[in-house]
Amino acid sequence: MDARSVVARSSGIGNYTEALLRHMVPLADDMRFLVLRHPEAQTPIVADDRVEELSCPGETKSMATVLRLGRVRHGFKDYDLYHSPGDLVPLGLRCPWVVTLHDLMWLEAPKLASAFLPVRLANGLWYRLTYRQAVAGARAVIAISHATAEAIGRVFPRHLHKVQVIHHGLDHDRYAAERAGPRSLLDRHVPRDCRYSLIVGQGSPYKNHLGMVRAFVEATAHQADHKLVLVRRFSRADLAIHRLLARPDVRDKVVVLPFVSDEVLLALYRHARILLCASHYEGFGMPALEAMSLGTVVLGSTAVAVREITANAALHADPTDVADMARKIRQLDEDESLRTKLREAGFQRAREFSWDRCAQATLDLYRAAAGRG
Repeated sequence: MDARSVVARSSGIGNYTEALLRHMVPLADDMRFLVLRHPEAQTPIVADDRVEELSCPGETKSMATVLRLGRVRHGFKDYDLYHSPGDLVPLGLRCPWVVTLHDLMWLEAPKLASAFLPVRLANGLWYRLTYRQAVAGARAVIAISHATAEAIGRVFPRHLHKVQVIHHGLDHDRYAAERAGPRSLLDRHVPRDCRYSLIVGQGSPYKNHLGMVRAFVEATAHQADHKLVLVRRFSRADLAIHRLLARPDVRDKVVVLPFVSDEVLLALYRHARILLCASHYEGFGMPALEAMSLGTVVLGSTAVAVREITANAALHADPTDVADMARKIRQLDEDESLRTKLREAGFQRAREFSWDRCAQATLDLYRAAAGRG
């Protein structure tokens, strides 16, 4: 298992890999695991005699994965199976493999992946070649949503028979309202006498930060005590959002945080008025699920994966229509009966996602892929 994305600064792939390993190992008495770790990793993911950790350079979605990792331990030729949890598989791999695909945005909608043309061209070519190699040679492909499975069918129709949808789980002990810290944890970011809504996600165009910020500012123009916290990781080159955030009226409303600790993130989710998750494109939509588990109402989008994950537990808006998003922000802010309905539906929906279920389905797939099912 390539776990080199499990590092101090968490990411979606890192969180998925860590949770999967923690829940798989106790369920797999018949298996031994070699876990590839980033050189900076300090603490074992799972302390178990059946788990060996091996330090390897690079992270899961890096050029080093494709070009160098296949030379480690003779291409892992003595192993029954290799699992890449992050789309890419090493060249020269000499054992069967399983790959998890999170989305196919770089192939289907590259303009949503990057606002910078040279990056779109270079990464588009890179991912077209590497995704094809990973999918074509795989014994099995894990899609994290039906939306991703449908995308695989559009781009790689010959390999659709390999695809199995296994939804992410959720750590219900961690994302529980009673585990979140007090509102006072956020006083340095948002004045205590202000309400706030929340956006969480990396700074790529598909997250629709531009549209959601515009919609929020429009929806709350006469509410000086309602702020927006934008947790914007890995900010990309995007002049439009930088210009918007520099406007005086937007600066008064929006608090931009490039990175927060897990403790602060939980408190942000728990005490937010609304989580805005009106993305143009998603493979899954984890922030919406985390917020719902903590009792926060969600404005989702009409993007296929967002609707799949949130179902009837969120209000959905057209991510291309600022007026529609603004109208539904106001509706979520003002309609207490709707907020109560969505909060209860959110709790119920979040309970349907389990890391134990995800881990067991992944282990079953391993056994079948390795010929041991």
